[in-house]
Amino acid sequence: MALTTEQQLIGQALGYEPLTEEEATGQYPAEPDFQSEMCLTKDYPKTSCPSTGNVYRTKRGTLRCFWIPTGRNYTTVESEELTGWYDVPDLEDIEEWTFDSCCPTPAGDEVEHDHPDSWLRILSLV
Repeated sequence: MALTTEQQLIGQALGYEPLTEEEATGQYPAEPDFQSEMCLTKDYPKTSCPSTGNVYRTKRGTLRCFWIPTGRNYTTVESEELTGWYDVPDLEDIEEWTFDSCCPTPAGDEVEHDHPDSWLRILSLV
């Protein structure tokens, strides 16, 4: 979803130039910082666990980010089920969330930007 007219005007006032259509479709360029292939399933040994925000690149080039829910929005069981690797959002989503009043979690729940489970927080953008 592209920025609304109001969001574009706010961005203009701040000197921001909106993404082109081509730029918007690419994944946010998170820096891969996790290499261990043995940890890419839920059956990984706990001694080499990834933590929230770790990113790896798949063999096909897709960036994936690890998330452990911590914001108390989920029960223990839900948190265990949701813990895992998620595709890093595209730049269009990141752009939209920065101008919006809320941001989703990897599970799709709406939270504030600085909530520990928001995509903007997980990717260290807030």
